[in-house]
Amino acid sequence: MTTVFFDLDGTLLDSQRGIGESIQNALASLGYPQAAPEQLQRCFGPPIRDSFARLMNSTEKALIEDAVIRFRQHYLQQGIRNYQVYPGIREVLEQLSDAGLRLRVLTVKPQTQAMWLLQDASLASLFDGIHGSELNGDKSDKTEHLGELIKDHSRPYNGHWMIGDRSNDIQAARAHGLNSVAVSWGYGEADELSGANSDYLIDEPAALIGLLLNS
Repeated sequence: MTTVFFDLDGTLLDSQRGIGESIQNALASLGYPQAAPEQLQRCFGPPIRDSFARLMNSTEKALIEDAVIRFRQHYLQQGIRNYQVYPGIREVLEQLSDAGLRLRVLTVKPQTQAMWLLQDASLASLFDGIHGSELNGDKSDKTEHLGELIKDHSRPYNGHWMIGDRSNDIQAARAHGLNSVAVSWGYGEADELSGANSDYLIDEPAALIGLLLNS
């Protein structure tokens, strides 16, 4: 059975506004200036600890953890509800599921948050598994996490797929020999996506039907 791994933020859901508000709130509460738009854009996709280390120009673990805690408090209270399902995603997922493909989510977002979002969006039932990070940061490396998940799948791995909007999604797929699809409607900029060297680059969710069902 073919498995299709989907990234979450920037691929299935547009959660940028809620995440951004919570990042800015955490920075302000620690006395740091607000992130510029181009700085904030780089935070959508990578592990949150990496983003705060970059925004605060710090490697101090205690400070970074404090920022993460403040971010999560605001995000769980307010930001998490500020999202939208990308147009066309629901219909595509339903068609792929009906066609017998096994759909999974692979995200650096904490698993509890990923599950809440997909349940709130009425998408969770379409997925065979939802795989996120741990609250302490474990499983935040997407390449390593995908490697763990793909072990029990049929070979060759190029019968399976990874769909995402950032270079770390494509790098994870290439590291394990999966087909990779970069999507342009998310948070990755054009240069990042072209440099990631994905197998396919698509501009609308509907393009996934032809790729995944006719391959």
